[in-house]
Amino acid sequence: MTATARAPAARGLGARYGLLLFAFVVSGLGNWTYRLTLPLMVLELTGSALNTAVVYALEYAPLLLLSLPGGVLADRFDRRRILVAGDLAATALAGLLAFVVTSGAAPVLVVYVLAFLLACVEPLYYPAFQVLVPSLVRDTDLERANAWLQMGDNVMSLAGPAAAGVLIAALGYQGAIWTDAATFAVSALAILALGRRPGTTRTPAPADAPSAPPPEVRPAADPPPRGTFLGEIRDTLSHICRDNRALLSGAVLFAVANLGTWMVQANLVYYLRDYHGVTPAGVGVVLAAQGAGAVLGAALCPWIGRRFAPGRVVIAGTVLAGTGIVVLAAVRDVTGIAVLWALVYGVGIVNMVSWFVLRQRTVPPELLGRVVATTRMIAFLTIPVASVLGGVLEQHWHNMYLIIALAGSLRLLVGLGALASPLNSTAGRTSPPEPQHPTRPRPS
Repeated sequence: MTATARAPAARGLGARYGLLLFAFVVSGLGNWTYRLTLPLMVLELTGSALNTAVVYALEYAPLLLLSLPGGVLADRFDRRRILVAGDLAATALAGLLAFVVTSGAAPVLVVYVLAFLLACVEPLYYPAFQVLVPSLVRDTDLERANAWLQMGDNVMSLAGPAAAGVLIAALGYQGAIWTDAATFAVSALAILALGRRPGTTRTPAPADAPSAPPPEVRPAADPPPRGTFLGEIRDTLSHICRDNRALLSGAVLFAVANLGTWMVQANLVYYLRDYHGVTPAGVGVVLAAQGAGAVLGAALCPWIGRRFAPGRVVIAGTVLAGTGIVVLAAVRDVTGIAVLWALVYGVGIVNMVSWFVLRQRTVPPELLGRVVATTRMIAFLTIPVASVLGGVLEQHWHNMYLIIALAGSLRLLVGLGALASPLNSTAGRTSPPEPQHPTRPRPS
């Protein structure tokens, strides 16, 4: 590649990727708006903590029910149309919920049903989104593209709840939900603006391949013939369990790591308030540090990705984050807690981006949507269990310090155990292209 051809790519990832990033950030604002608005509204309607907790439970049920169908859809149909349809469905559902609330008749059962349907959009939307990314950027830019998406997600995790709180205070629940519907509509327009121009698809590197030059980029191939739903799931499981075992190792690693992390995450506010007497402002500092660490981690991803294989980054990050959680059990001041939690979250973002890149580089394009959905479902299965387990253990032991140390040790041990797994390989790593003289013609 000539120096002239390299220059534009060094300045950015392209206008089409920019539209996708914009849509992701805007829809992320919508997600955070309803995640804050709905529990608060149910609490006001019922005065029941249990009824409020049901709203959170409804967010996870669709993930378990619809992840695999979402992956099949992403591999069968045009991904851009799936994203537009998902955003329009979210717009309609949020608009219907806003209409019900505005009318003054909002039975909690209706809110539950609409909240569940709104949560159903995400597992159908996410695989198509992940599969679309490598068709918009060069293979060597995948770390940077995924890092920007994670950075945008974490900026929204900081700004989203604050913006939702302002909307609720200024416009009430109905105004906040109407705004929520509008964000999904704007996201749909941005995806439509991508146009019908075909993207690119990669020739994936074998899962156990050594470092190699960047894979060839070629025009997108015709979609493969459709099989039965169960047949496509069987092909996906065969790929994960037999052909690309690094993905199975990684999914199991994330499942166990999430079990440890969420035992702490789900009880962090309680731990800060009850054990350390941290003020609400202090809790806000810790959560802000969490977001700052995530943004810093995302910024480091391109540098790390150019130097290390993604699977090995995931292993090292899991060990480092587990160590940080263990140390957290011994820290008593809010500043130290904030710094350590920022480290844990920053490393977590590096792990996520490396995991995305590993899947995008080693999975055949016709399988990528299903593989994304399946491995994500495996990794997320333990989050609800961990959230409840942490609370149950605290209720019986009354010792969050011990629970935090156990949770960190679990993450540390699964990271060390992964050193003997197929994840500890050079799969998914690309070497920079060999330099060429600027005037030398490129081979055909």
